[in-house]
Amino acid sequence: MLDFLSAFFSSPVMLGALFPALLIAVITSSMSMMVLAHRLSFLTVGVSHASLAGLGLAVTFSLPLLPTAALTAILVALALAMMPNRQGINEDAGTGLLFAGSMALGVILISNANSYEVDLFGLLFGNILTVSEQDSQWITWGSLLVLLSLVVWAKSWWSMSFDMVTAKASGIATSRLRLILYGVIGLTVVMCVKLAGIVLTTGLLVLPGACAWFWGRSMFSLWALSLAFSLLGTLGGLMWSYQYDWPSGAAIILMLCVLFVCSWFISWLKQQWQEHSAH
Repeated sequence: MLDFLSAFFSSPVMLGALFPALLIAVITSSMSMMVLAHRLSFLTVGVSHASLAGLGLAVTFSLPLLPTAALTAILVALALAMMPNRQGINEDAGTGLLFAGSMALGVILISNANSYEVDLFGLLFGNILTVSEQDSQWITWGSLLVLLSLVVWAKSWWSMSFDMVTAKASGIATSRLRLILYGVIGLTVVMCVKLAGIVLTTGLLVLPGACAWFWGRSMFSLWALSLAFSLLGTLGGLMWSYQYDWPSGAAIILMLCVLFVCSWFISWLKQQWQEHSAH
């Protein structure tokens, strides 16, 4: 075990991937609580897949990859937040429409690009092991922006998730903060693309909070537990990737799934024990 850990932390590839991967784990664990509290899991699916259009535009017009994808994801998320809830076009329907249309556009744009310029597998499933210095800088600044937004608005978003009417009556600008929340989720989604890819990004934004939800009660306890599960899943997944030569993004999501199943099972055993003791 010690030999494996020594080899893992001595690997230049793993050391280069470790900082951005753990930084992404920090922001996804924090946003995961908001995604679950506001029931926006499907939004993350739609926005992550819609970001393929931004990646296609970046490849076609030689634009910076992650910033272009981030702008596209934010615009899609804001469009969904402002979607009129009438004439059958509710948020779920709008997510499906933008998801399908944006992804179709991205597929067409990428299919016309030079195959040597596009790592399609990396875009779809992530590959943090090939992160460039420019990608690392973008992930760092984007993550700081997400964390800053959480410091400023987390309590308001938390209040809004439980009772929008009461939050509005207490003076919270719910409409404006809802738009900001959607935009921040769009930005967070793109931060995850390099780690888990378009297909698997939703797992990073749902699983840490879902694991914490079995144990935490207050906002702080949920955040601390979500952070612990996210860091453990990311580090454990990278170790699996190194040991078995698995795709890094898939390994991380699989580790988070294992943690979720373990949390659920232990919680279930605890409930059964309490019911048995009560009798």
